[in-house]
Amino acid sequence: TQAVVATIVSDADDYAREVAKRLQAAGIRVETDLRNEKINYKVREHSVAKVPNLLVVGKREAEEGTVALRVLGSQGQQMLTLDEAVAKLAAEATAPDLQ
Repeated sequence: TQAVVATIVSDADDYAREVAKRLQAAGIRVETDLRNEKINYKVREHSVAKVPNLLVVGKREAEEGTVALRVLGSQGQQMLTLDEAVAKLAAEATAPDLQ
């Protein structure tokens, strides 16, 4: 798995599925985490599992068409539009000799 889309609130479940579909269409191996757990628990669990990219979506992200990207090993998160996130992850997933 190259990325996990995790929700903060169940209101964002549909948006999380849309984000996952867009990433899959770009050739990225992605899973969704729609469980009714606190986001800190999900973040910690996926970090321990060494998931390289965690895309966090909540109500605000769903309304604005954005995602909060947390990259394994780095502090904090980056707010990106969905298009920016798809482009960034697709570029990272492409082998250097194919770029």
